[in-house]
Amino acid sequence: MKTINFSVHSKECNYTISIGNGLLSQVAELFDTQRYSSIFIITDKNVQPFWLDKLRSALSQRCDYVVLDPGEQAKNISNIACIWEAMHNAGCDRKTLVLTLGGGVVGDMGGFAASTYMRGIAFGHIPTTTLAQVDSSIGGKTGIDFNGVKNLVGTFSQPIGVLIDTTTLATLPRREFLAGFAEMVKHALIRDDSYLKALTRKSPLDFTAAELSDLIATSNGIKVKVAQDDETESGERKILNFGHTIGHAIESLSLKTKQPLLHGEAVSIGMVIEAQLSQFKGYLSPKEVQQIKDVLQKVGLPVEVPDLPIEQILSMLHTDKKNEKGTVNYSLLKSIGNAIYNQTVSEQIVSQVLTRHMTNAGNVTSIIV
Repeated sequence: MKTINFSVHSKECNYTISIGNGLLSQVAELFDTQRYSSIFIITDKNVQPFWLDKLRSALSQRCDYVVLDPGEQAKNISNIACIWEAMHNAGCDRKTLVLTLGGGVVGDMGGFAASTYMRGIAFGHIPTTTLAQVDSSIGGKTGIDFNGVKNLVGTFSQPIGVLIDTTTLATLPRREFLAGFAEMVKHALIRDDSYLKALTRKSPLDFTAAELSDLIATSNGIKVKVAQDDETESGERKILNFGHTIGHAIESLSLKTKQPLLHGEAVSIGMVIEAQLSQFKGYLSPKEVQQIKDVLQKVGLPVEVPDLPIEQILSMLHTDKKNEKGTVNYSLLKSIGNAIYNQTVSEQIVSQVLTRHMTNAGNVTSIIV
């Protein structure tokens, strides 16, 4: 088992991220569950048949649960109300421990519900997707989508711990498994170019369980170093949003189509666009932009913008939480392995870059500056 410590110095908050194979059976020990009056599990219909009973059997005290519909579309205030109601009906009190068992949607919603129920009770994350294991379960962000805007409502609230059992990845569909590699590539691009080589030395599907644990630990280490000193994203933590300003806009709009994108897929496309914007700013070379695109394609991720109205993408950009005084702020790359934040780019250039990378772009080959 590998462990990484997350410490928020401003709050004297410390917790452990545990990574390994078969850790679900150790949940009572790793989360010291006997300290709590009861356990309440939040999961979804995709995860329930595989892992809910295994988790419950590893717990000795009273354990209630709620099962949600899966997917980003479920990440809304109506389902939060369902969680609160289920917790109230189960008699959850201020000494109850909430456990989130699932991917990023379950973790974000469960953390938000726990951080607001009775003005905040303890929760722990048990992420079961690649994406959640390397990103969303780490750092204390919770939230839901609202009015068509991703993560518009939420809190910064840290879990008591994160238990990453890599065994759970075996039940993921191939597409879900690969989507998580977008965030892993992002970690390499913003902080560690040598990690990029480790990620691409073989196909994601060919990594052994031990190798995958090492990669997950590396990603978690990068995120912890960036996030723990900037819990509320007022400064350097913004570099973790590389690919997300464009990616979130594309993801939100795609959810209204017949071919919705997974979060990691949208972030992959967003990274290509924002790498191109980094080139426009004079930071990256065309060769580096192509390298980023090649890496994402090599790990099986999309790199072209789906057929969405450009004007709607541009409009969605103004809802991004990093914006200030109406200005869209991007996190871009100064070089591979070195990210910067609060970067501005004209809407005209963004529009042209998006158009160039549209699935149906055809013969659009240059950007007019």
